[in-house]
Amino acid sequence: MADDNKELPADKPIAENESDKKEEAKPDATLAERTEAKPEGETAKPAPPKAAPTGHKPAPPAKKGPVVTVEITDDPLINKIKEKFGDAVTEAVATFGQQIVRVKKNSYLDLCRFLQTDEDALFDLCADLTAIHWPERKEEEFDVVVQLYSTQKNRRLRIKVALADGDACPSLTALWSGTDWMEREAYDMFGIKFEGHKDLRRILLPEDWPGHPLRKEYPVEYRDNEWTDKHLQYREIDYDTSLIDVKYAERR
Repeated sequence: MADDNKELPADKPIAENESDKKEEAKPDATLAERTEAKPEGETAKPAPPKAAPTGHKPAPPAKKGPVVTVEITDDPLINKIKEKFGDAVTEAVATFGQQIVRVKKNSYLDLCRFLQTDEDALFDLCADLTAIHWPERKEEEFDVVVQLYSTQKNRRLRIKVALADGDACPSLTALWSGTDWMEREAYDMFGIKFEGHKDLRRILLPEDWPGHPLRKEYPVEYRDNEWTDKHLQYREIDYDTSLIDVKYAERR
């Protein structure tokens, strides 16, 4: 018969109860073990999105970009132009660093001559001349836009002049001969006439082409017009369509 008074080993204390034994034997449960077991092949559902806290406000709208067009007030040449031409200069602004001067039609040629010859300007090159159509602007439906460049000053200046539909614009060919073809293109595409141009005729389209393609009211979709009916001869072509694939294969 076993001795009830026999001492137990010191390194094995007696547990007070059965639950204490289980807690002592079981290691700390990991996160994976604490997660409810799922049947094989079934994945855990993602947690639902959390509701916005009380008093949450939506993000503010994006801030507007910086102002890109500003009035020119501190440029010596622009101030000189304003002083010389007065009320004829209706606008002097800078957009992305590009200086723009708008002038009335009666002073347009004089301003361009001044910009070519004045020692503070010396714009010896007309880099571009084009036009813009604004049909909603009554009595000022067109802008003629001139881009000048000074090779000596390394400076650019854009000149704009507004015209009513049917008005003629003074030609710049006497100042910069390169504007010859530029003004012809504006005449061809917009129908703007240039007073003083010695050879004003269409440069891209035939002389009797109807309309001016860069006007806003010009139809952009394909259409038969009087020019094609007048100049192109339509012929019926009778051919064997069964040979098309054969000939195409031969060409390949």
